[in-house]
Amino acid sequence: MSKSDLGGKNVLITGASSGIGRELSRCFAAEGSNLLLGCHPSEKDILEGWASELRAMYGVRVSALPIDLSDDRGPETLYGSVKRTVDRIDVLVNNAGILHYGDFSEIPLRDHESVVKVNVIAYLKLMRFFLNDMVKVGEGRILNVVSAAAFQATVYHATYGASKAFIQSLSEAANEEIKGTGVSVFTFNPSYTKTPLLSRGGFPERVWWYRISGLSDPADMARKAMKAFKQEKPLYIPGIRNWLVHSVLVRVMPRSLLNTLSGWVLREER
Repeated sequence: MSKSDLGGKNVLITGASSGIGRELSRCFAAEGSNLLLGCHPSEKDILEGWASELRAMYGVRVSALPIDLSDDRGPETLYGSVKRTVDRIDVLVNNAGILHYGDFSEIPLRDHESVVKVNVIAYLKLMRFFLNDMVKVGEGRILNVVSAAAFQATVYHATYGASKAFIQSLSEAANEEIKGTGVSVFTFNPSYTKTPLLSRGGFPERVWWYRISGLSDPADMARKAMKAFKQEKPLYIPGIRNWLVHSVLVRVMPRSLLNTLSGWVLREER
């Protein structure tokens, strides 16, 4: 697959009804890609409406696949639906995610489990299913929308940060293993972005960290993700301040101090 030739390629995007996933679907449609878009079943009508808009605007094929990835067999169900719809997937964009803000000991266990099922198990399974298919044909790309949270502990949403660290490590290791196969795995690592992920997870509207990084716009993040993807950057943290904090500072600062700072900058401002 050419670095820039996405026209006519089949692209699967999870979590495509809102936020960065929705905006990435617009970016891929503008490139002429045919889309398979996933969402939670509760957002079926929203996604189908968005799919219709993309068909009308860009003249590409768009299929909506409302499947709950937190179900034990959710990823298998999505994979089967995709295989019945198209003969192959050229690009997998793992983007669906959930978050719960609060003290780890007070967040209900079922909420922690949901984060792991969607942010870890679904990513892992879909990577495994489609990576195997891609390696067999010698072509394909996987873009995992991870987070800058992957590089240090995230106090008050500990399970979320841990889930992103898992996927970051998995992505880098898998990408190293498949060198020379014609397949690559990339990660996009934005800081906090104004999406339903935060509002649904109870994330505060005001934390000190926003004074450093602000709250990113999903459309802007999607454009930057697409640019980095087309340039085949294996890991991309958008924004120079975010890059300095999450790629440089975390390497030189003692972890005990880093964790203390994380708790301070991520505490709700009163």
